[in-house]
Amino acid sequence: MPIRKILVPVQGTDADDLVLNAALSVSKLFGAQVQALFVRPDPSEALPYLGDGVSGQVIEDLLQAAKEGSDIAADRARKSLETEAAKAGVPVVSDTATLPSVRFAETTGRQDLVVAEESRLSDLVLFPGTEAEDGVAGGDALEAALLSADRPVLIAPKAASKTIGKSIIVAWDGSLEASAAVTSAMPFIARAETVTILCIDEGDHDGAPNEVLETYLALHGASPVTRLAQAGGRPVGEVLLEEAASAGADLLVMGGYGSSRLREFLFGGATRHVRAHASVPVLMAH
Repeated sequence: MPIRKILVPVQGTDADDLVLNAALSVSKLFGAQVQALFVRPDPSEALPYLGDGVSGQVIEDLLQAAKEGSDIAADRARKSLETEAAKAGVPVVSDTATLPSVRFAETTGRQDLVVAEESRLSDLVLFPGTEAEDGVAGGDALEAALLSADRPVLIAPKAASKTIGKSIIVAWDGSLEASAAVTSAMPFIARAETVTILCIDEGDHDGAPNEVLETYLALHGASPVTRLAQAGGRPVGEVLLEEAASAGADLLVMGGYGSSRLREFLFGGATRHVRAHASVPVLMAH
């Protein structure tokens, strides 16, 4: 399926610049439209937690303060979009007639629920990368797009990337999640200059079989090479990012949440590690 709609949840923070930069780069590559979506929190949802003793004036003041904060964030998000679009030479529009293009939309609600709903009819959903101490990229909204809406997500790197998808590494373990990532990434893979299938030997096998994957990619015009990396007791996510960096890859393709979210939260996992430390663009699917 061609990429025509790219959803980018924005929040009016510095992170918007990098994720919009990446989204616009992808939109130019595929002739797609970027929809920058700002979700205003609904302050009325917090009213039941204020208690019965709170006066009407206090409630009104809180609602007004929340609205003013949202107005400031929305205005900043819109200005970031306009600035990055001008740099990329992509027009800001209010319709779907022009491609590539970008448009701004805003609504009110709980962000993860709104993003899940909007993601269902999006071809790709982009989120900014993050520093490890700030948590994991995308938060609940990324999980909503990936798991609830079943859409591929792309995590933008922490620094602007000159290219996305020229040199691709496919993390392969034969799983359903890895297969979903491959099929979701085919628009990128079909255009890539180099494609590497990366299998990681964790000491209990000799690497996942990849003949079927090689054949599939060849039928789409790719000429993949296969690399087997030794984990050596290191976390799989760490090995993936090290291999991608050493190869100079500008896109890592991998399955997301092959283990449950709870297990990854309690014990760690490749998905959580990559979300926290992504140094290259990462495309995930579940």
